[in-house]
Amino acid sequence: MHLHIARRALMVILGSAIVTSIAMAQGSAAYALGKLRYHVTTVSTRAQPLGGGRAPFDYSTTTNQWIALEVAPQSGDTLKISMTVDSIRISSTLDAPPPDIAVLQGAKFAGTMSPRGHVYMLAPAARTTDGRLVATATALKRFLPLLPPRSLATGTSWADTVVEHPSVGTIKITSSSVTTYKVAGDTTLSGQRAWRIDRYTTIAQLGKGTEGGQPLEITSSGSVTGMQYFSDKGVLLGGTSTQRTDLQEKMNESEGAPIQQTFKSTVELLPSGR
Repeated sequence: MHLHIARRALMVILGSAIVTSIAMAQGSAAYALGKLRYHVTTVSTRAQPLGGGRAPFDYSTTTNQWIALEVAPQSGDTLKISMTVDSIRISSTLDAPPPDIAVLQGAKFAGTMSPRGHVYMLAPAARTTDGRLVATATALKRFLPLLPPRSLATGTSWADTVVEHPSVGTIKITSSSVTTYKVAGDTTLSGQRAWRIDRYTTIAQLGKGTEGGQPLEITSSGSVTGMQYFSDKGVLLGGTSTQRTDLQEKMNESEGAPIQQTFKSTVELLPSGR
């Protein structure tokens, strides 16, 4: 479940646990109220052939984020959700100045979700239109897996379809994804009984806009495979995922070389005090 902003386009990419409720509401799986902290590590690799006998343009980037999550009651079946990027660090093999991430340090996001984890809305708390914060909010909406409308049990399967229309700068994007989940079985993780949930996602994106006054079109497709661990007390305990994406850019009717990107993410629930 990874939290990454690719060049020009959104690339989908994911605690100190103070839990105050039980995870089963009316026989359905649900998220517990409480405060949690997670460490999210994402290693992305980018490969682009350049032709003409030139070496391919390849590099890798490692992003470490420490995310604070709070789920609180609001009204009826609606929960309040707050997420804070406590810290973010980025390193890269690319010989270029590092990206400016100052706006993301300590950034806060607020919204609402269902007990099953369907996020109705998540936006920067500062009500800014900064593209980096808006794109991060879009990525954070996918941090928590959607739970099924029934109790978790080995073999339980369900699906989720998401269509979004974000913008990054002048690029307007249509992004669609279809995710299937299946409970592979139960296990014990960090001393807690948990369900292992396997997921598979297909992704398609189309972005159109301008750059330097020239028309620009970006298309991408890809898939995500991963597993997540959800405790019987309603807490996401962690998980891993791998996303592979093929991206094609066309500027003023001229197509660039295809770009292959891979994102490998690990989500770790941090113990109290970290």
